[in-house]
Amino acid sequence: RLFLRAIEGDGKGFEYAMFLNAAERRLLCLVQPGPYLEGHPGLTHGGAIATIIDSALGTCALAVAGPVVTANLSIDYLAPVPLGAVLLVDGRAERLEGRKVFLSCQVRSAEGDTLHARAT
Repeated sequence: RLFLRAIEGDGKGFEYAMFLNAAERRLLCLVQPGPYLEGHPGLTHGGAIATIIDSALGTCALAVAGPVVTANLSIDYLAPVPLGAVLLVDGRAERLEGRKVFLSCQVRSAEGDTLHARAT
């Protein structure tokens, strides 16, 4: 089981669906954080955002390069994420250098009007 599925109870933790396009080296993930992921009252914990980013980018990297581990994850948190908000994680493999896979992503509101985080 993926770490994200370790919380029992529908809607309590991570509810998500990932859509991979290996040919384009791109992954889209719809995610809705539940109440067990609360940090500041009413907001999603930054560690939960980091977890979904790492899982989405890891899935993309796995499709592009095979088994991988995260060596470095850099995240800019730009706007808080309310619990229960629907987010779109848009990740892509930018380039490969030997065994290294360089990826990036943006975490936006489902409507696309708010950029909550970006990561490499």
